[in-house]
Amino acid sequence: MSWKKACLIFYIALVVTAVANIEKVSVWVDERLADGPAPGVAREVRHVRNLWRETSLATVSRKMDCALAPFFDETYKNTLACRDEPATAKAAQALHDRLDPNQPVIKSDIPVDTAGLLAALAPPKPPVTDAGTAGDANTAQPGAPATGQQEGPKLTAAKLQAPRRMLVVGDSLAIGLSLSLRRSVAEFDGMELFEEGKVSSGLANPKYYDWSRALRVFLDKYKPDVVVVMMGANDAKYINVNEKPRAPGSPNKTWPEVFAMRLENLLSALQDKGIRNYWIGLPIMGDPTFAKQVQVMNGILKTECAKYSASRFLDTWNLLTDAQGNYSTFLPNEKGVKIKVRANDKVHFTVAGGDILAQSFLAALAKDMELRPKKSDATNTTASNKP
Repeated sequence: MSWKKACLIFYIALVVTAVANIEKVSVWVDERLADGPAPGVAREVRHVRNLWRETSLATVSRKMDCALAPFFDETYKNTLACRDEPATAKAAQALHDRLDPNQPVIKSDIPVDTAGLLAALAPPKPPVTDAGTAGDANTAQPGAPATGQQEGPKLTAAKLQAPRRMLVVGDSLAIGLSLSLRRSVAEFDGMELFEEGKVSSGLANPKYYDWSRALRVFLDKYKPDVVVVMMGANDAKYINVNEKPRAPGSPNKTWPEVFAMRLENLLSALQDKGIRNYWIGLPIMGDPTFAKQVQVMNGILKTECAKYSASRFLDTWNLLTDAQGNYSTFLPNEKGVKIKVRANDKVHFTVAGGDILAQSFLAALAKDMELRPKKSDATNTTASNKP
């Protein structure tokens, strides 16, 4: 066989392999080229992918993959394509719209609503007298407690002091969250953000990245008042949702049990230093099998965080779902325009999705700690001109 024929066979095999795996190729190209040096290439790859999806061969291939999935513990190519077929034409159209990659992608337009976060938590205004002025604190009002008698607790009475140094740690999801928090934190007075995320990290492989050691180093380095953690997506893939728990005292532990022990080590380090920490739960995932694993992971995180007074678990599962509670790549904004909130890998989130998670966290933080929005330049100028 001549070298020309050998090269021709090689390129044909390469093209056939690329087309057969066009879904994965499209995700890979989108992540590396869509917003970078070759957006046109990514657009053409998506076009090829969409053409492939419409062919009868793609339908046969999908059905074959889904039929084989149960024999591989439902891990073999068991993606969104393997979900049950919609029962009605309306449901089919809704699924198509939700997964349509050609929907317009708009940059995040979710404002940082610091005023809204704090409005419900502001202390009550003093009572107004008949003369139209605020009543004197030493003057007894009708129905008010007598002088020297303590009033009931205000909403802000049990709040902690405003944080000044916030540390964000975790995997690539934490890195995405910190991008949104960076802009949000800038709206508050006296708050500084430190970001220490590590891509592909978790508690499963300390040899790759030892979070038990790294967290303690970061606590000593930054001395944060609040720590925000988002981690577990890389660990959840090791969970077997059908695995039965081992007998008490068994030397062999399941991965959820091992993860819980390692998580306890992290939470203890934060508890010992008295540092308020918030563990951001994982949102819904696009792959049904992975979504089940993530739900188990969230359950472990919630259970372990409940054991420590300094820790709090924040559930985000439903924040990025559609009206029916299903995974959705796009969500409508206030104007009804669909905004892309999840990345093409159906795991990570976009800037808009990160903004939604950040707003939820800040709302929870505002209930526990005093947050002071920065005063505008106009406010500062007015205050300086007062006699």
